[in-house]
Amino acid sequence: MKNTTLSLLLVLFVSACSHKTESTVTTTGTPQFSVAASDVSTASVQIATNTPNLVAANKTALVDVRLSGKAATDFQKFTRDHMNQQVQILVGTNVVAEPVIRAAISSGELPLSFSTPEEAQAVVDSLSKK
Repeated sequence: MKNTTLSLLLVLFVSACSHKTESTVTTTGTPQFSVAASDVSTASVQIATNTPNLVAANKTALVDVRLSGKAATDFQKFTRDHMNQQVQILVGTNVVAEPVIRAAISSGELPLSFSTPEEAQAVVDSLSKK
């Protein structure tokens, strides 16, 4: 479980995704990649803890998003094109993460981290509306 959590958190820092073939760049120059419900094959919430004592303050809510075919390919291209850059990941019109891409991601998996289970569940609910 600990290795899985660490792996998911590592991927968070190197990932972004979109249903568009091209990225959008904001007026600040930050590349953006959006993910929509139609891009997702599955999305689920996990609660990870940083200590064995299960202290609430150390909990993180993780959303594991698995992208479908074209979105996974677009995601890989986006991460390859924006290596060593900070990007914004959007779900709908909301920025949900701003990682720095450190490697191209070819797995089609996008873990996102939230400070509360409610925030994480809201993203999963948004991605479940097809």
